[in-house]
Amino acid sequence: MIEIDDHDLQRAANLLQEFPGAVDRISKRVVKKSVSGVQRQAVQKISERYTIEKKRIRPTLRITFRGSTASFSSRGRVSDLSYFKHNPRRVPTKRPAKGRYLYSEVVRGQGGTIAHAFLARMQSGHVGVFHRTNGNASIPIQKNYAPSVPQMLGSPSIRSYIEEHLQKRLSGAVEREVDSFLARYRQ
Repeated sequence: MIEIDDHDLQRAANLLQEFPGAVDRISKRVVKKSVSGVQRQAVQKISERYTIEKKRIRPTLRITFRGSTASFSSRGRVSDLSYFKHNPRRVPTKRPAKGRYLYSEVVRGQGGTIAHAFLARMQSGHVGVFHRTNGNASIPIQKNYAPSVPQMLGSPSIRSYIEEHLQKRLSGAVEREVDSFLARYRQ
């Protein structure tokens, strides 16, 4: 959970204490305006750090509003390793030569080869990165996974960026809303 300092809202409450109900209306508007761009910023920041496609990130993010509070959350399963950058990009028609390994990169600039992993297409049409469980050709295969979107969102660099971004937007929105509210009563 991301905590945001609300000293700006408290200062606005002190300025508007003579107007009944004004603080509630302004706080609702401020919260909606400050949270509005956070989803886009989160998608951008995750795709800068990780090699996952943006279309895989967006559906897991959710913003819910309740009164004068907003909740930004992400729910999702672990991602397939095939959703990230890997080489070969397509499923090979023939078995690769001995000593050829699959290269995968989850975090940008930190990729590597995965010994005994291969790209395969299932009967359903799903393409995934797999490995044999015990190395025997007759034994079933298991899928390789990467971090989920909530885990990526929880990484320290992304989390701190979103907190700073929200704090800046919140303080700016509070000032604008209080000024516009007071300007209506000055005339």
